[in-house]
Amino acid sequence: MMIKTKFWGEVEINEEKIITLADGLIGFEEYKKYVMFPHEKDANFQWLQSAETPFLCFLITTPLSFMFDYSIEITDNTVEKLKITAPEDVAIYCLVTVPEDPLKISANLAGPLIINANELSGEQVVIMDPKYSIKHYILDELRTNAPMLIENISNTLMGGMNVETPAAKQEESIFAGGALPDLEEAMKVCNSLINQ
Repeated sequence: MMIKTKFWGEVEINEEKIITLADGLIGFEEYKKYVMFPHEKDANFQWLQSAETPFLCFLITTPLSFMFDYSIEITDNTVEKLKITAPEDVAIYCLVTVPEDPLKISANLAGPLIINANELSGEQVVIMDPKYSIKHYILDELRTNAPMLIENISNTLMGGMNVETPAAKQEESIFAGGALPDLEEAMKVCNSLINQ
């Protein structure tokens, strides 16, 4: 299927990858079909492009990429509407705004997108929790979490090490058991924070 996009012109997409938002996005209720495209420069972000009009394309991210304690309750109505059968079916995204001053990049944590990754159905919900705003500054959140990131990295590197263990064995224990991908992800976040 060919669609017109905001940034990439006319592109061919797999119809099986179209996400249906039954109620559309708030303010754009008439547009219900969307496709995700990867962000070219940062894997923490994606583009949510309307398959029905080229003019609607939103930058999105997962809230957990910058707010590590983000947690919402999904209502029974949403679970039923999206045919969610298990927690691992759920992907949560939020819309991102990049103003003229990119250091003020913000995310709408009060209006997340709940997507059933298996059914490719989704809904934008409104969260009535004062700690989540429609304009949550991403870099401020990362700065707040920087000490925790550094501690987690230190624990990952130093956890379980014995001063009497040879250095080669210590290094081997750091990278055994899948710790490396977590460490790499944490380092990417730290590096992006340091470069601001």
